[in-house]
Amino acid sequence: MQEILISTGAIQYGHFVRQDGKHTDILFSPAKAFQFPPTCRKLAYEIVKHFWDIDPQVIIACRIGAIPFAAEIARQLEARLLWLMPGSELLYQSLALHSGDRVVLIDDILTDDISLYKPMIREILRVDARLIGMASLIDLTSRKTPMNVRQISVLKREDHMFNPEDCKMCLQYIESVHIPLRP
Repeated sequence: MQEILISTGAIQYGHFVRQDGKHTDILFSPAKAFQFPPTCRKLAYEIVKHFWDIDPQVIIACRIGAIPFAAEIARQLEARLLWLMPGSELLYQSLALHSGDRVVLIDDILTDDISLYKPMIREILRVDARLIGMASLIDLTSRKTPMNVRQISVLKREDHMFNPEDCKMCLQYIESVHIPLRP
């Protein structure tokens, strides 16, 4: 699958500087893979095959960038699709969870920072639904499962972040490209 991500530009190698000042040698742009429906279908299947046995009823896209991926996963699992309002911790307009729903959260890139998911987890608990899994295209977590549920990703990678003074690319005078932080 890594070859697909590289060929679509979803993974790029180089010298990148984030807005927070950290340097990296890998840039992840999942939307570049999701823009092609056949590619998105293949990537989603890599997630779906791990959830058939637990029959999820609801798939929730945690970020706007994860909606195409989550939609394809929901289609293949024949589950409902919910998503958050852009820039919000709330479900989009009249979409709602129900008591007893078995839920899988979908993100494009999963990191150790789970603060994004906490409001959704509170909502899942509030309505007496059940979080049964978490899935992502790319998993950059350092722990096995930050949320103690089934955690599946298409690609597991280490997060290559460097402080400018420790950046081997800077020491080699490799030109850098500035990139924005993800929304």
